[in-house]
Amino acid sequence: MVKVSINRCLQRRIESTREEMETQTKKIRDRSIRNLKEIFNMAARMARGEIKHQRIEGKMTRVTLKQRRRWLRVAEQAAETISNVAANINEKEIFAQLDELERLINEVTPSNKA
Repeated sequence: MVKVSINRCLQRRIESTREEMETQTKKIRDRSIRNLKEIFNMAARMARGEIKHQRIEGKMTRVTLKQRRRWLRVAEQAAETISNVAANINEKEIFAQLDELERLINEVTPSNKA
């Protein structure tokens, strides 16, 4: 029977856990960055004026200059979030930035219910 050192066994477990965490974190980070890039690209297209109309409550309305400026702010926030996700994976910071991004997007699309 082969005796295995407890220390060596625990070190192997720690190494395998660390490797698995790094792999999972990388997958999550890559997926998040891909989604944020899509948000950035759509917001940038709106800000540049490539998209002239948007659907608000089922009706096609023209995108105003004020809305294009707000879309620019959405693109800026998306880019900032991308750089933060690429730099680290602090969930609280990322969730706060995603909440801000969602708030900005909701600000851009005016509601006729006001």
